[in-house]
Amino acid sequence: MRAAILIMIPLAFFVACGGSGGSGTPTGPFQVTLTSAGASPKSFTALSQAEVQFTNNDSVNHRISSSDCPEMSTPLLTPGMNATVMLGAGPKSCTFNDSLNPSNTAFQGSVNILAPGNGY
Repeated sequence: MRAAILIMIPLAFFVACGGSGGSGTPTGPFQVTLTSAGASPKSFTALSQAEVQFTNNDSVNHRISSSDCPEMSTPLLTPGMNATVMLGAGPKSCTFNDSLNPSNTAFQGSVNILAPGNGY
């Protein structure tokens, strides 16, 4: 019984830390969808070097940029287009926005990047 408890705790921790991307762990790949309502998810936690795919499901163009983490910047995303970026080394926090409309808070978000080698 003790072994079952030890196995269940890490699985619960992975689900709690994964936040988004459908993977359930902070290793990704993560999916950030852009719609007329904004970016979803707006924040998540990921490991260093994880991939993030930005998909434009909106009817207008978007371009993701980050002054904290330039590796998160995408080319122009026309409707239906996506771009995958690789996060840099952590630990660090990165904010992102739509550089075509930087004041629109619906398209602003953040990523908490964990340090490599933390047991995942």
